[in-house]
Amino acid sequence: MKTKDTQILAVALSLVWVCNGFTVLAEENPVDFWESCRSDDSCTIEYNHLADQETDPFLFLGKVVDKLHPQWTRYRRVLRRYPDVVSCLVESEREKKEPNLLKLDWDRIGTGSGAEVCVFRVASSLGSADRTLTWLQYHKFRFSGLNRRWSQNFQPRFDTQPIYQVTARWSIEQYREVNPSWLSSLTGYELIYEYRLILNFDQHFRVSGVGAGTPTKLN
Repeated sequence: MKTKDTQILAVALSLVWVCNGFTVLAEENPVDFWESCRSDDSCTIEYNHLADQETDPFLFLGKVVDKLHPQWTRYRRVLRRYPDVVSCLVESEREKKEPNLLKLDWDRIGTGSGAEVCVFRVASSLGSADRTLTWLQYHKFRFSGLNRRWSQNFQPRFDTQPIYQVTARWSIEQYREVNPSWLSSLTGYELIYEYRLILNFDQHFRVSGVGAGTPTKLN
């Protein structure tokens, strides 16, 4: 017999993930499949394993970020701070044998490089693009679909090269819940349009990179 949260996950997966790696979720009026389990905080998501830097090293555009990588200086501190997926979760989940990967500690990791590393850790742990998109749904991101970056005939030059991409968005109101600004609160003027997470997946639909950004009205 399925539990309530398992049923919700099954419905969400069936509606989000259809075929050939493309989604049918609309950005404008997304349905919150998690609404019923949010009320009693019982939402969970199935994962493949608990990823860490050894099992699933952090990738930037499909390449391992190590001391020889040009992005090493940018990420080295946050990689030490969040060496595994468990370190990215709220404190109450970190000691559990089977932690809830929905419980990302946004207040601690922030929305910059910490979010990039930790969302990568979560996606690696979930083990598939469909679960990752469902995880994004739980966190109320909007996205139009998983898009192929290259033609069907393109042959990847290496196994983890990004082939698919999804751009997940928070409104400025959602973003400010996690990253408040005293200046925008004081003046009522907001320079930022939205918050974006761009997730890349390889030919096997495994995560191969995560980027975060806040496009502004100056762009």
